[in-house]
Amino acid sequence: MTEPTGAYEYKDQLFLMQSNPEPASPATELCQTLGQLPLADAAVEANLNVLELEQLLAVAHTWPGCIIRDNEAIIGILSRRRLAAALSRRFARDLFAKASLHKLVELNLVDASPLVFSQDTTVSECSRTALAREPAMAYEPVIVMRHGSPYLLEVDILMRAQSALLQQANAELLASEQRLEAEVAKRTLELKRTNADLLEKQLQIDAELEVARNIQQSILPAQFPVDHRYDGDAFMKAARMIGGDFYDLFTLDEHRLAMVVADVSGKGVPAALFMMLVRAILQDVAPEHRSPADCVARVNELLGTRNQVSLFVTLVYGILDVTCGTFVFCNGGHSMPYLRRANGSVEYLTERGSPLVGLLDEASYRDLEVKLQPGDSLLLVTDGIAERFAPDGLKFGHQRLLQFIQECQAVSPTETLQALNAELERFSAGLAQSDDVTALMLRYKG
Repeated sequence: MTEPTGAYEYKDQLFLMQSNPEPASPATELCQTLGQLPLADAAVEANLNVLELEQLLAVAHTWPGCIIRDNEAIIGILSRRRLAAALSRRFARDLFAKASLHKLVELNLVDASPLVFSQDTTVSECSRTALAREPAMAYEPVIVMRHGSPYLLEVDILMRAQSALLQQANAELLASEQRLEAEVAKRTLELKRTNADLLEKQLQIDAELEVARNIQQSILPAQFPVDHRYDGDAFMKAARMIGGDFYDLFTLDEHRLAMVVADVSGKGVPAALFMMLVRAILQDVAPEHRSPADCVARVNELLGTRNQVSLFVTLVYGILDVTCGTFVFCNGGHSMPYLRRANGSVEYLTERGSPLVGLLDEASYRDLEVKLQPGDSLLLVTDGIAERFAPDGLKFGHQRLLQFIQECQAVSPTETLQALNAELERFSAGLAQSDDVTALMLRYKG
């Protein structure tokens, strides 16, 4: 607010009016507090004649009314609207011709309880308070105390300032939304490009894993050696594209058939690579040892020098003498074999096995032996079968596998393993397997 520049003298009464421009510009100034708005220095004494006030307001165009004081004490506000309403009454001019503003106060024609705010009050707070008054009072002027003196604020100016603030807030919000939309569009484009790159890399990885899976499957024996003294079959299903389980069988000489089922710790590529290492070492040292335990001990020793990732393997490695049906094997921390006799009875070998392979530098391994009669079958599995889950969290388990072997009507190893595979799929009801699943079955014919 600029300092008063004009003075009006009427019958020895001095009145100062605020010399402000028309209040059309405040809204563009984005005033935040009342002290920044155009305020009218419109205080008059209560002993001023009513009609003299009318004449004063006729020339003080920027005044929305006046503040009535009595010995410096504010006793009310008289707005232009209230004064015009009071003088429009019948005989009012005759009544107020010689009356002072005290008469209007006595007749309750002034706002005797005006709203008073400090100059630091925000425009928004003042707007809310002013408009919260009764409808008839909502647009009555309010008092703003600045530097200890009262000034009058027209509510219309207040509303314009509030409107400007809201428009500015809306503009800032719109600009913020536009910046956000631009940023989102930018990030979305970047994300699309990143996703496209990731998809391309994933497709490449999948293609390479598919090649690795085919290589892994090609390493596993596709069928048993053709021999009238035995027949058999096996399968390995990885939980991921490639797995850490494996099986193998190979002839050591014309009378001895070596077979192994193994489960490497972990899954995926590391387990698959370690599986290939174990298989290669086993095939390399097996011809040098007649005892499966000695062979496994040698594998454990060699793995200790090449195992940089601290993986280990559980396995059953055995040698079948096809001339007499003696099966000598070493169990390195693995599930024991199942034995189905020709008469349909099922035995689960419960003797204690030997330690895991590749975990201890010095481990003691021992041979176990079982005698097969013509028509007897051996089943070697990994723990992925017992740990196959149903949707309700139930495990397939050892007892269910034992019951399946007992009740299975299939005779040949191929038919039995096909039935086992179907039973696992039925039990899991489409739930993905959590571990690699491997089984090898051999039937001795004598």
